[in-house]
Amino acid sequence: MDTGMLMTMLSLVGVRLPILIALGVALVWVVDSPRGAVRTAALSGLGILAATCILGMVVSLLPVWWIQQNQYENLQSLSLWLGVAHFGLSLAEAFGLVLVVWAMTRALRQRGTVG
Repeated sequence: MDTGMLMTMLSLVGVRLPILIALGVALVWVVDSPRGAVRTAALSGLGILAATCILGMVVSLLPVWWIQQNQYENLQSLSLWLGVAHFGLSLAEAFGLVLVVWAMTRALRQRGTVG
């Protein structure tokens, strides 16, 4: 593997590392909560957020890999598909965030009615 490619991979992981750590911490907190619809929604949202983060790294790495392989024609022909992939990942990330916020709001409302 080329040093430039390795540095690009490390920088992509480094940029997303704080988000992945936060998602891991949130996952530990949610897994320890009582089973129910709120927990399921929160776990689903966190799973979607983690998947979009990791898939975003892969999609961002593809053009760099194609350039390293001197496959410029692939890069040009697939640039539209890369844009569509980024848009799809953004939609999935928004949906995951809505699930987490819905679960949090629902849990806070339930707590308010108990106490």
